Parts: sequence; C-alpha cells; structure tokens
Amino acid sequence: METTFTVPSITCSICSNRIRTELESMAGIEGIDVDLKAQTVKVSFNPSRYQPRDIRGKIADMGYEVLQ
Repeated sequence: METTFTVPSITCSICSNRIRTELESMAGIEGIDVDLKAQTVKVSFNPSRYQPRDIRGKIADMGYEVLQ
C-alpha cells in the first residue's frame, strides 16, 4: 500500500534525512520518497502492520506538521 503526506515543515535535506531514517527503522515500511520541493513524503508500507495514521503519527512525533 502507498500513501502520500504533505509535510509543509520540511525545508532542507536534514529534515528529509531525519524523516527517512526514522521511517526506515519501522519494520514493514517498504519505501520512502521525500520530495523537498513539493514538501511531500510518499511511503510504501505493509498494511497488515501499519495504517496511514500510524505513519502520520510517527512523522508528527518528530515535530513536523503533517497534512493528509
């Protein structure tokens, strides 16, 4: 399954790398694409392990504003 979040508070490669590293640490996350210009995070994941709200919560817990 795949979902895309708008994250208007990602502004640099440090933010991008931080989000990527944190999400990659979650078993069941299959792919991550962070687009700084569009301020989006696209995540491929195993739906038997996570729902979009879980991933959104993880990003928000890192201090980033997340819009669906």
